[in-house]
Amino acid sequence: MKYIKIIIFNGILIVALLIGSVVFTPKTNKKAFGVDYVTSNKIFSETKNTVDVIALGDSLVYSSLSPMLIYEKHGYTIYNASTPAQSIYQSYSLLKKIYKTQKPKYIFFEAESLYRRYSFEDDIQNRIGVNIPILRYHNRWKNLTLQDFSTQYQLSDRDYLKGFRYYDKVVPLMKHKKPKAKLQPYAFSYLDKIMALTKAHQTKLIFMSLPCAKTWSLERHNQLEKFFKEKGYDFVDFNTLPLNIDWNMDSRDGGDHLNYNGAKKASKYFGKYLAENYDLEDHRKDPKYANYELSLVLYKQRIKQKEMKTDAAPNIDKKEQDDDQKQENQDLISNEGQ
Repeated sequence: MKYIKIIIFNGILIVALLIGSVVFTPKTNKKAFGVDYVTSNKIFSETKNTVDVIALGDSLVYSSLSPMLIYEKHGYTIYNASTPAQSIYQSYSLLKKIYKTQKPKYIFFEAESLYRRYSFEDDIQNRIGVNIPILRYHNRWKNLTLQDFSTQYQLSDRDYLKGFRYYDKVVPLMKHKKPKAKLQPYAFSYLDKIMALTKAHQTKLIFMSLPCAKTWSLERHNQLEKFFKEKGYDFVDFNTLPLNIDWNMDSRDGGDHLNYNGAKKASKYFGKYLAENYDLEDHRKDPKYANYELSLVLYKQRIKQKEMKTDAAPNIDKKEQDDDQKQENQDLISNEGQ
């Protein structure tokens, strides 16, 4: 009888977690509805099978690569599905979800997460956050609406920056401790899963290191180059390429992340690298990609107004600007503990 009660209790608990997870999961990809990392989640609003290149990784990705700059020059459709301090487990989970709506030809993966230390507890929290939404979104209970009790999702809110984040702050290079060149065992099992997943979807996986004076070293470069060569994967280290980065002018936080001026240099080279090494289509003037054409117009408007030092950009309300500032504060610690 005792065991029957335990089984019944566990069964009720599992059902409650399942129902609660459905209710508490945001039904839209807007910040106001409790979505974490809005910019990366807006990839699920993109027209089905229109994104050819996905960039995964931490804040180095969305600080360095501007998809719209590359689209303007080459017509390539790119999306930065990056988040602050993105763990390799989160990258894997996000990529599985992306494959439900997109068939990218190429995945570019920022290798920084292979050095990020994670404990067993961190791993459990990552898994819980992804797989048990009610625990991740429990704070939403105050803002639940009738829509939340539906299983219908309205993922209509798009990001015309395509995952990129604009920062114009300039903080000259600061002295940093030399980073350790120690690949973390935690990452290897998920790295194998990402490799298997991309192969199953016939996507070419390329690894990269984006510009970062804080966490880059020649020792790390040599280690990663050897590591990926042995596994049979391309690896491109933008720290070793002639991007002409000036860390006294092109960083927003003393050499950890690029600002917009630095991102322009990195994006220009990235577009050229894609054109010279991979088979991608120019989608400019193709009606199917009207979303990118509209995004380019809005992107240019925002950049122009930012450069003119105006207080706000079109279609960007004050709350979103405040969110950007909060995100920037989080970015400043996103590469700590490496």
